[in-house]
Amino acid sequence: MSGQIAVGPNSAVHDPINRAAARLCTFLIASTAALVLTLSAYSETFSATHVAPVLVGLIALHLVWQRRFIWFREFALYGFFVCYLFIALLWTQDTELAANTLAPAVSSMLVMILFGSLISFHNIPTVLFGALCGFAAGAAYYTLTQGFPFSYPEDFSYNAIAGMYLFGLFITLMYGCFGRIGAIFVMAVAAVIMLHIVATTSIKTNLGILLGLLASAFMYVRHFGRLVRRRILLLALLVGALAFAVASNDALVDQMGRGVQRVTVGVQVLQNRDNVAGYSAFAQRDYWKHAGIEGWKLNPVFGYGVEAFRHDYGITSHSTPVDLLYNHGLIGLLLFYGMFASLFWRLLQLEGPSFSGQRSLIFAGVVCYLFVSLSGTIHYNSFLAFFVAVSAALLGYRGRRSPATPAGRPDAAYS
Repeated sequence: MSGQIAVGPNSAVHDPINRAAARLCTFLIASTAALVLTLSAYSETFSATHVAPVLVGLIALHLVWQRRFIWFREFALYGFFVCYLFIALLWTQDTELAANTLAPAVSSMLVMILFGSLISFHNIPTVLFGALCGFAAGAAYYTLTQGFPFSYPEDFSYNAIAGMYLFGLFITLMYGCFGRIGAIFVMAVAAVIMLHIVATTSIKTNLGILLGLLASAFMYVRHFGRLVRRRILLLALLVGALAFAVASNDALVDQMGRGVQRVTVGVQVLQNRDNVAGYSAFAQRDYWKHAGIEGWKLNPVFGYGVEAFRHDYGITSHSTPVDLLYNHGLIGLLLFYGMFASLFWRLLQLEGPSFSGQRSLIFAGVVCYLFVSLSGTIHYNSFLAFFVAVSAALLGYRGRRSPATPAGRPDAAYS
């Protein structure tokens, strides 16, 4: 299959009024979609079954304006994966329970189509700025209503909230790569978001970000060297200002301390491969892993059906590869992780110093999400779908075109 397929006639925006209207429409679509995705991380009102109709409506608005959409091979792999989920209903024991996977998986597919098309056919900085504003509105509403990070809400889902802030961190840094706003603003917003992620105490998310950063720094050492030389003073001032702000608030000091302690415990768990003081879930997770793998060996190709592990054990395995193998066999595992392999392949095809900022960020994101997937079920995560959509769209055009603006996109901005 080819890397991408554009559906519909080409259209160009020529005069300034139409171009401004196009960017306003782009901003509204992107910000609305990002706001809904952010709200869905913590609001029962915006469950996957409610998010999907909103995404369908936004895709329809995009088609009214552009009359085309994009279909990358990553989307095809995930599309085949979603289709296989529905086929697996034929041997699924609990079809009502299966909705826990099917509804968010469909929403994730819609997220890929929407944001992949927005990045491919609209002004890229406008899309990213709209998504950033939508995330900021949703995150601010969460702080106002729930008090986080100054206090922990009741029934705090730290992994889900950490994933929400990881979504915002990726948008912020990617928007900064296009140089449409000052570096100090980008770094400040990214640092504030990172403090929120630390405060969630999510071990997998914090360690995933750290591993992604280290892997990307090793892979793109020249780019990171230039970045550090240019921003070292600004970074030092920013860290000092944030440290002072945190130290001035006792609640924040407590939250940051708890988050750092949890990350330290996570490192100790990885080193010891056993329970340690402050973390007693390793043995349980190890049991789920072995139970899932032993069950998969009895049905290695097709699996036992959607949400079969939850049906049999009363809970997910807390591991994407284990859940995929048990529920969907090798077919589901290869289709899902094929998306990551495809993104890696696109990154390897790009050479030279151009696009180094975006490439390094995407590489870090791939490593981060791969690590998170080992101890969390993310094969129906809409924030991952956003990451795949933006990454595939950027890498897809970069792989075909020179760093100049692609043909047929007069309003695109890559530099």
